[in-house]
Amino acid sequence: MALVKSDHNHDLDTEWVALIMKARALGYSREDVQKAILVLKESSKDDIQDTAV
Repeated sequence: MALVKSDHNHDLDTEWVALIMKARALGYSREDVQKAILVLKESSKDDIQDTAV
């Protein structure tokens, strides 16, 4: 994970920035991306629970 400084002196993950920029180019908002990541995260939890049983 590479970090870069933003204009507001925050460290930013370059992979996250690239993901957001690609999503914007495709017409998605930051919130859309966050919702998609949450859905994927929740579905992976379900997969882990299914395999643990």
